Formats: sequence, C-alpha cells, structure tokens
Amino acid sequence: MKKPAFYFMLVLAVVSCSKNENANVQKAKIEVVDYAERLVTLEEPAKKIVVMADNAFAVVKQLDAIVMVIGIDNKTKGYLPLSIVSHTNPEVLDLPDVGKTKSPNFEYIISLAPDLVLLKGNKEQADTLEEKTGIPAASIISIDGYDMEIYTKIGALLGKDAKAKKVVSLLERKKNEIEERLSVVSEENRKSAYIIVQNSKKSLFRTIKSSQALELAGVNSAAINAQNVNQWGFADLSEEEMLRISPDYVYFDVPTSDDSITIDDIKSNETLQFVEAVKQGRVYKTHTFALPKDYIYVVAEAYYYANIAYPEIITAEVYKKAIDEIFEIGYGIKNYYDAWEESLL
Repeated sequence: MKKPAFYFMLVLAVVSCSKNENANVQKAKIEVVDYAERLVTLEEPAKKIVVMADNAFAVVKQLDAIVMVIGIDNKTKGYLPLSIVSHTNPEVLDLPDVGKTKSPNFEYIISLAPDLVLLKGNKEQADTLEEKTGIPAASIISIDGYDMEIYTKIGALLGKDAKAKKVVSLLERKKNEIEERLSVVSEENRKSAYIIVQNSKKSLFRTIKSSQALELAGVNSAAINAQNVNQWGFADLSEEEMLRISPDYVYFDVPTSDDSITIDDIKSNETLQFVEAVKQGRVYKTHTFALPKDYIYVVAEAYYYANIAYPEIITAEVYKKAIDEIFEIGYGIKNYYDAWEESLL
C-alpha cells in the first residue's frame, strides 16, 4: 500500500516543480540599471517606444529597432534632416513631437501608449515622467569616452541583445585596428588639426577643445590648450591664439543652411589667410560635430582624418574598407564609401 502512495507523491512533486519552473519563466523580467542608476523593469522587451534622447535615437536605428519608435522629442526631431536616418528611413520625419526633455507633453505621450520612454534626463526627470505617465522611463545620457554600454542597455530593453553585441564588436574591432596601425606614429610626429564648429554667430574661431575622432586618428587637437572653454568643451579662440597654434589641417562642420560657414568664408578671412594650412588648401569638411554623439560616425571619421594625415598607414584601401564595413553593420547600407566621400565634398 505504501509503494503506490510513494510514487503518487513523487509524481505530484515533479508536477509541482514543473509548474513552479513555468511560473518562474512567465514571471521573468528585464531589469536594466539606467544612466541615473535607476532600475528599469519591463515584463517583456519594449515594442513601442518614445525616444527623447538624440544620442539614443541613432543607437535605436543601429539596433534595427527604428520601427519601434512612435514619438520623439523636439530636439531629436530638429536633428532629423541632418541625420542619415532620414535617408534610410524617411518615414521618421513624420514622427510626432512629444515636447522637450525638460518639458514633455505628458498627455500626448500617454495617448501614444508606448511601452518605454528613452529619456536624455537625470533621475528627477525620469522619475517625474514615470509618475506623470505611468510608463517606464530609462535615463540615457551621453558620457565621456567610448560608452559601449549604451548599446547593451538599450539592446536589453528592446530585446536586441544579439545586434547590440554585433555593433559593439564592430566598433571595438575597428577602433583596435586603427590604433594598432597608428601605433608607429611617435608623439613628436603627430599631425594637428583645428576644427571650426558651425555656430549662430558664424565665428571662425569657435572650436572644440578635444575630439574622440581626432584622438583615435592619432591627430592632436590644435586647440587642446585653449583657455576660454565652456562646460560642453567648446572653445572660443582669439585671433592671436589662432595664429599661434598653426595647425597642419583645418576642418569645418558640413554647412547645413545658407547661413552656415563655408570654405569661402575661411579662405577669405584676414586672419586665417596667414595660417599655413589655409594657404596650402588643407581645409576639409567634417560632420562629427553637426550631429549628436554617434559612435559609428566617431570611428568612421577617425579613419577619414587618419587617411588625410597618414595616407601611407591608413591607405585609401584600408579607409574605404572601414567605411563600407562600419556603415553596413551600423546603418544597414552596403558600399557606402562613395556616398560618404560625396557628403564631405
């Protein structure tokens, strides 16, 4: 009599364990610590998202998740005409504007019914957004250095972990490749460059103190010792400082409107006419600073700078291969090199 009872209890225990295991699987959650050190919890990967972080928007595209975006903030929408995403996915130009990061349209966000909001804001702003809308919000903030966690964090929230790993692997591989190739360039033989940042005052002496892309390219920022630098790293040089730094190359942001700084403005400037790089025609375009931080562009621009400064090391073949590979994996565009070069003419 005891034997059947024993087996009955054993079967009951196995069934009970199986039910508990299934319950645990069903209750599995996605948990990500965001940039404000808040724990963001989702029952399942987000399928509809509002992006209120210009730096995150490019990442969402690179993770093949642009179709999930149902609304964007005012600043991100303003950048769209300059973004490559407006060419790969022109439908994003019609995405609804949900307000500014500091003053979101809470009612509109609620009406869109997203599963998640990616917010370029601090803890207080993210907490307030959640409280006002009842929708999970993740703080996504740009930080210094090569922040590959931005891919893993957003990838986890969107169920795009595999693509996040692929993009991170690409960026790290291409970064390591260029660093290794340029390791033969000694400090005293490094070239220098001055970058003119497009600005509303059309000042030719508005620049950036340092640049990740330049540094990766083994090129010194000519403005590294600038004194008048603001909290975002932009510097305003005097004409005397400009003449003193004597850069090997001058770059300027790609013009985005009729009011933008052009190459003719640079060549005709009374001060810059005395800069050897300008006299020799070593003036080139760049678009690293025309857009929010995008690591695909940072690494691609590094190959561009290095090919100009050290063509015997980063040869035309190496440069072309890098651009094609970076944009195919990052933006899904094959053989992008010719279009990339055309954008810099």
